[in-house]
Parts: sequence; C-alpha cells; structure tokens
Amino acid sequence: MKKIIQGWTISRVLYLACGIFFILVAAFDRAWFMIPLGLYFMAMAIFKFGCAGGACEIVRKEEGTQTL
Repeated sequence: MKKIIQGWTISRVLYLACGIFFILVAAFDRAWFMIPLGLYFMAMAIFKFGCAGGACEIVRKEEGTQTL
C-alpha cells in the first residue's frame, strides 16, 4: 500500500490521467477494445511499473570506467 501512495511523479500522474481518458472515451464511444489500453496505463501508474516507475531511463556511463 505504501508503494501505491508514495512517490508520485509527473509521469505517474500523466499515465493515470491517460488511462482514465482512454477508459472514458471507450465507454462513451462504445469502443470496447480501448478499455484494456486504458487499464494498462492505469495499472502502470498505480502499481509503479514500466516507464511510470522510471524503468525506461537511460543509464549514463561514467567517464573513466570500462565495460567489457
């Protein structure tokens, strides 16, 4: 529960808003195939996984280190 409530960023709020938007548009237009898309975006925001949780960041390599 603590993971859901704390740590909200702008990206999580945007994912939640997009999910709600997709679900509302699907319900009003009766385009039922869009509801899973809206649920996916809402789940990403609520449970903090995927890009909404920061997993899509590009890791910068520090200078002076070598990778094999």
